[in-house]
Amino acid sequence: MDWEQVTIIAQIATGVATLAVAVFLASQLRIQHRDSERDFVFVQENKQQDLIVSIFGDEATGKLWWKATSDWDSLSDEETNRFRFLYQQFYLGSWTAWRMRRDGDNLDRYSYQWRQLLERPGQRRYYERFGRDILQRDQSLLNFVENVYQELEAEQNA
Repeated sequence: MDWEQVTIIAQIATGVATLAVAVFLASQLRIQHRDSERDFVFVQENKQQDLIVSIFGDEATGKLWWKATSDWDSLSDEETNRFRFLYQQFYLGSWTAWRMRRDGDNLDRYSYQWRQLLERPGQRRYYERFGRDILQRDQSLLNFVENVYQELEAEQNA
């Protein structure tokens, strides 16, 4: 074997090794990406839990919550504004989970969650007044939530 053949074999071996390293690095990037998505979802879920604790751990906020969800029309402008920004956080958290496709194509969790978010009359009034505007950024989520809303309204009027 002469030097030219040895050089060709060395270049081929170097190319194969470089390709192997590139494949390995690509797989590591995919793993890191999935890990970062999982961490992001975990942080979002913790924020939602903290929000729930803050609402129902504070008596005044808990009373506002009850008033808003059960007797929307009795809210003052200040109470409406407070509730608006509290409740908006639930919408944004759900939208984030929707965008991340947290549960893949399974929509059971979203259906249950949105039935809870729209369960009471005041929650549906919030959706009518503010919620659609929040969700219009993602037409697929808006369509999904609108179906849940229509089902609940039909049940309420039945």
